Amino acid sequence: MKKTLLHTLRFCALSAALSFGAVNFAQAQDISKVDIRSLDDLSFDTLLDIDLLQVASKKPLSKKDVPGVVTLIKREEIQNSGARDITDILRMVPGIEFGGDVQGMVGIGNRGNWANEGKALIMIDGLQVNDFLFATVPLASRFPLDNIERIEIIRGPGSSFYGGFAELLVINIITRAPEDINGIALSGNFGQMQSALGRLGGNVNFGKKFGSVSVGVSAFMGQANMSDREYVGLDGQTFAMAGNHQMMPLHINASLKAGNMQARVLYDRYNTTMRNGIGATLPQAFSTNFTSLIADARYDIKVSEQVTISPRINYTRQQPWNMVDSAALNPASPFNFLVLDKTVERFFGSIAISADVSKNLFFTLGTEYYIDNGTASERDPVSSLWSDPLTGDGSRTIQYNNFGVFLQTLLTTDIVNVNAGLRLDRHSAVPLALVPWLGITKTIGNFNFKALFGQNFRAPSIENIRLYPQIKPELTTALEVELGYQLAYNMFLSANIYDIAIQDAIVFGGGGYRNFARTNTRGIEVEYFIKDSWGGINVNYSFYLANNEGFPDSVRALNPYRAWSFRPSAMNNGRREVSFVNDNAFLGFAPHKATVNATFNLSRWVDGLTINPSFVFLSGRYTVTELQFLQGIQTVQETPPVMLLNMFINYKNAFQIAGLDIGVGVYDALGSNYDFIQPFNIGNAVLPGPSREIVAKASYLLRF
Repeated sequence: MKKTLLHTLRFCALSAALSFGAVNFAQAQDISKVDIRSLDDLSFDTLLDIDLLQVASKKPLSKKDVPGVVTLIKREEIQNSGARDITDILRMVPGIEFGGDVQGMVGIGNRGNWANEGKALIMIDGLQVNDFLFATVPLASRFPLDNIERIEIIRGPGSSFYGGFAELLVINIITRAPEDINGIALSGNFGQMQSALGRLGGNVNFGKKFGSVSVGVSAFMGQANMSDREYVGLDGQTFAMAGNHQMMPLHINASLKAGNMQARVLYDRYNTTMRNGIGATLPQAFSTNFTSLIADARYDIKVSEQVTISPRINYTRQQPWNMVDSAALNPASPFNFLVLDKTVERFFGSIAISADVSKNLFFTLGTEYYIDNGTASERDPVSSLWSDPLTGDGSRTIQYNNFGVFLQTLLTTDIVNVNAGLRLDRHSAVPLALVPWLGITKTIGNFNFKALFGQNFRAPSIENIRLYPQIKPELTTALEVELGYQLAYNMFLSANIYDIAIQDAIVFGGGGYRNFARTNTRGIEVEYFIKDSWGGINVNYSFYLANNEGFPDSVRALNPYRAWSFRPSAMNNGRREVSFVNDNAFLGFAPHKATVNATFNLSRWVDGLTINPSFVFLSGRYTVTELQFLQGIQTVQETPPVMLLNMFINYKNAFQIAGLDIGVGVYDALGSNYDFIQPFNIGNAVLPGPSREIVAKASYLLRF
């Protein structure tokens, strides 16, 4: 009895610890790989640190020492939640929310900032999936959830590690390794909204380890409606979303690992239809499609026990934001401006040297280089061709290159651990970017402390440069402080405060891009977690405050993210009269957000049965409700708060059939009808999200 209780306590402590941070992409120890019989030989301190973190550091570190504000979402949590797509999962993370982009896309925001255009790096198995034209990643109903093993997140900047698209947020989606499957896994999902199909999809995943060689391949195909509600444009035009706004993803992921060599090929095709264009409601549905092919290979050369050299090569071919509908191809068509048929190829190479100089000093020094080749097809309008800055002549091809160097050091002492880094990027078309970074961590008993300072950059993408050749990289200065305390072996509380200031912010407006003087948010995030044999509960709260001190109204009014109204004033000779609806919030993102995510184990009654409620509260958000550019009129209003209640019942090894998991649940049980609000004033109305949706899932794992 005493032995069993000890095993239970240690298992709970280990499970709780693994839920509080992010982990190494490949080397981290996972609880699924730990034999329960070996736990007697581990101290509680070892249990709490067993899952080493590398998402915010080149060297694996414990959660307490990793130099970043990090979150780990594990496979069990994803499966238990019944999440419909990646947005359902990420919405439970402090600070993260979503907004509507042009042409009906859904993008990500973080800590009050619109991060979709190059400010958030999103990777799958360490491979960047941001497009190279605009640096965006549309997320609604795109990536397969059943293939995910874990999601590692840096909730703050990460450019010093990952380069120019990691300015505000880093997300790495890690899929299941072949040895995790050791056979074939089949899965399917179905969702029904109140008056239309929500989603339908299927996935097959093969993985097998043959001696020292691991081989895996997965394929996913699906179809989904964005909503079954009605879209009401700012121009007064309306249409039914069902059938007009759809997403049709196809995702194939193949991997090979042999010893220290890893290779992966990723194919992602994301086809969509939409009628809400760029500041206008369209009379018919048009398609906007994204296609990517990525081939990657890397190798770790162990020079000695202390030194590793890691070369890597990568080829990526993309056709993002592709729109070639016949109704728009005629140059005389009023929709010809929507046509985009550009291809980008990137050839990438890097090499890094990691060394344990001594017991207390570690460093990584690396360099990387890439060449981007862009080609516009004969179908692209002349207005969208690249221009020669010397002659002004349109060109159907463009080439850029970028050279980067990075250094990271880790010094451990009895007083504090010091992480320091430096990154330099030299792009052929924009000014040089040089960013330093410093992190100090300390653990004293159950208490841990982190102080983080860094400058980060957002590199302009290809279309940013085309639309504004004088564009400069953004420069972000970030300050973060995190405090954590382990209340009990299975209970943890953490809080962090941050200040994020973006200088020369790259913003969209007036048909192009430009650098805006500065945007700034400050805030706090608090998270509490408990896990035990009965289940677990995660509660978090996040708050941000837009800071605009020191700017006159004439400058603040140019910020496209601001919640401000204006109209001509008869009392002021027709000059524009500006009023800030809420000067402490940006468009689209709620200043206050709270989430509760829980799992309750019902195995006492039915073995393998769990019930998983989740709840999201968003305070009032701000949206443009009237926009007449020619008349100089814009009206911004606050929307009512939103409460999203979800419930999912999961049955593992259902009916005592090993490997068969089934589940059913409901999303938005309260019928709150969440809307995706555009976080910048470009003329699009709110994008209706799904109504109440009944969700069913099934999966089967056959090992052989």
